Amino acid sequence: MPAKYKLSYFAGRGRGEVLRLLFAGAGQEFEDDRLTGDSWAAFKPKTPYGQMPILTVDNKTMINQTGAIARFIAREFGLYGTNNLESSKCDVVFETYNDVFTEMVKTFFEKDEAKKAENSKKLNTEVLPKYFAYMAKLLKENGGKCLVGSKLSLADVAFFDMVDKITEGKGMGADLYKDFAEIKTFYENVQKLPNMQKYLEKRQPSDM
Repeated sequence: MPAKYKLSYFAGRGRGEVLRLLFAGAGQEFEDDRLTGDSWAAFKPKTPYGQMPILTVDNKTMINQTGAIARFIAREFGLYGTNNLESSKCDVVFETYNDVFTEMVKTFFEKDEAKKAENSKKLNTEVLPKYFAYMAKLLKENGGKCLVGSKLSLADVAFFDMVDKITEGKGMGADLYKDFAEIKTFYENVQKLPNMQKYLEKRQPSDM
């Protein structure tokens, strides 16, 4: 009997969206459990660290930590490369994604306007150009279509989510594609994948 998957996270995208996109990219059905207010308060004591996301498998086994869940989904549905080297390359991109996401969160949630402007400037002029140059290099070395191997992987989904957040986030990614046309092409190509397109068409707007 096929396993059942329930992904529990807040209503926004945040750290849960890359996991939703992995399920979507794999064409795998899952319960998208979006918790707010009282429902989160009731669920929180049941979680290992009082944090989300949480993936529940077959209504009994809980997996916490975003990276652990991402790798589980990737292994489960063939999105983790075809050998150990490709899996490690996926890990490198995913850890890069985490680094960039941390910088994005610092900018997005900063309350002090002066500090927010400073963080935004650093993100747009230092952080993003550095990481995008690296990703553009990986794309070029791998033929331009995928970051790792010859089919959609954890690396592609993580980088897609990064670019997607930057593209839609306020105050982030000014002139994003000016020097990285290959990344714009990559982003648009992933959007057009049938499974991704199906998910994205139904997704609610969000800044982050």
